Amino acid sequence: MRFFKTLALFCSLAPSILGTPVPNINHDLSTLETQDSPGPISILENTFLHMLNLDKETFQEIARLESALKDLQAGKINQVTTPEEALTSLSKIQPSPNTTENHNILTIATNLILNGLAPQNTLDLITSFLDQDINSSTNNNTLNPSQPIYPKKHPKDAPYSQSEKDLRSAIFIPETFEHGTTNKTPILLIPGTAIPAGTTYHFSYAKLLNDSDIADPVWLNIPGNSLGDIQVNAEYVAYAMNYISSITGRQIGVISWSQGGIDVQWALKYWPSTRAIVDDFMALSADFHGTVLAAVCLLPSPLCTPSIKQQVYDSALIRTLRGGSEGGDSAFVPTTSVYSGFDEVVQPQVGTGASAFLGDVRGVGVSNVQVQGACAGLPGGGPYLHETMLVNPLAWALFVDAITHDGPGELSRVDLGTVCGQLVAPGLGVDDLLETEAMTLVYASLDTLAYASEHVGDGL
Repeated sequence: MRFFKTLALFCSLAPSILGTPVPNINHDLSTLETQDSPGPISILENTFLHMLNLDKETFQEIARLESALKDLQAGKINQVTTPEEALTSLSKIQPSPNTTENHNILTIATNLILNGLAPQNTLDLITSFLDQDINSSTNNNTLNPSQPIYPKKHPKDAPYSQSEKDLRSAIFIPETFEHGTTNKTPILLIPGTAIPAGTTYHFSYAKLLNDSDIADPVWLNIPGNSLGDIQVNAEYVAYAMNYISSITGRQIGVISWSQGGIDVQWALKYWPSTRAIVDDFMALSADFHGTVLAAVCLLPSPLCTPSIKQQVYDSALIRTLRGGSEGGDSAFVPTTSVYSGFDEVVQPQVGTGASAFLGDVRGVGVSNVQVQGACAGLPGGGPYLHETMLVNPLAWALFVDAITHDGPGELSRVDLGTVCGQLVAPGLGVDDLLETEAMTLVYASLDTLAYASEHVGDGL
């Protein structure tokens, strides 16, 4: 429900607010009550200004995003029409590799829209996804595992703080799932911050995997859209990995995006039972070492949500993940990590110091691939951003290679001459790219605002 309230705010704010100077926060906020739309402005006043104590700059960013969304919906912004145009537009908003310059996610989302990288129907698209079953975290999965995995499958597994009912119901199993009865590898899709998996992968990997003859996807919609404590988010991941493997009788593959990489790596570290049943871990835009940027922390501290604070470079959670005798800075299972040096959310993402880079002290097999290095000077190594990696052709090719071979995906087995000449993964088009951009960045901005609003006073 929190998302509906925030979306209603953005969709229904009166044009008069955009023509009104941003108020001095110390002034009487009743001046915001205009004759045009007192209801929505009251929501803005009470929810954002009074409850969140937003500063003038943040308020301006909210108004700027709202203005861009209205212009987009009114057809005042020209959309890109080809992948080539999309990458040209991306180059205008990309950060430099290894940058430490912070980019507020509201600013990023606004610039994305203004540069034609979101479809005209973005607001309608987001609204249509809010109540879709594919985003449900209350699913009725009645099939019991072949052997108990709760409260523990392995003696060294960490205890769960969530009930088995809640852990199981977050797993979305589409009607097309074949439950291991074919040669297709069951693939579990793990979302990033502020977005359910159903939305995250709908225009990319859900589409690609469903159209393939090698993989059978299911996904995990973590309650709170992964904005809560990563340690709890990882419980859902650990349970889901064991559950899908158990009901299919197969080893599974796991694909993550963004924070999902940390969730999976934490689960593999603290639930050892998961290691034997995960044949391939494939991570996109992961931040295993955290990020030096504050892009996703769009609200002033301490109003930044739990998982966002935990993803700060060298946070207590990141140090814990990396440390100890079972250090999570190295892979636990065959791992293919693919990332972009132009990531606007996670930095650094270049060389062995990249946040997505994992070691291989256990000898399980790891491929760390920065697309600009593998496809230097070619379209597949272009200015892909954090979310654009979901449609990157080299990432898809490496994941196919990993699924169809033992060990991680290997560049030596990929036809780089062909793959690096592509702009999006085969089977995807410019619409998929634009919809992925809109359903990640814009959706994430709104949902993070809504989460913070709902949890203000909870010690965020």
